Amino acid sequence: MAFVKKMQTIILGALVLSLLACTAFAANAASPAAKAQKLPDTPKAPQVSRNTVVSISHDGLDDIGTQLVFRLKELFNKSSLFDLSAKDEKKMRLVIKTSSEFPTRPEMGSVYSVVWTFSSGENVLNHYLASESGIVTSANVAAAAEALAGRTDAAAAKYAYLFE
Repeated sequence: MAFVKKMQTIILGALVLSLLACTAFAANAASPAAKAQKLPDTPKAPQVSRNTVVSISHDGLDDIGTQLVFRLKELFNKSSLFDLSAKDEKKMRLVIKTSSEFPTRPEMGSVYSVVWTFSSGENVLNHYLASESGIVTSANVAAAAEALAGRTDAAAAKYAYLFE
């Protein structure tokens, strides 16, 4: 009998605690406007748009590799994220090397290698940022160029402090 009374007391205590918790939760959920009014009303400074200066140097005579580099330059020229420049200034340099995948069948595809470096000037040693290699065919030149532009943007965001 004492055991049953003890269990009833424990269960009753648990019910009371859960009711208190539900009431507190309901009170917090019922007043989101009160919480929103407590936030400070301070305007934030406008975000400065990121415009990364880039240059591309290409080494290769294969047609598909040349198409890849041309498409990448087109993307950089059209994008508001990049400024394609050959000036002596702080910039991200893309060094691209392409070659025919099969020398006897150059129309099949090209292999490419891209190295991203940061250059603070022409007479200063470049800093390695990233690299990538792959295969491109005439069917996926546009997709490969967009992927490289995306990778360039990711590297520019990661190393944005270098351009300040």
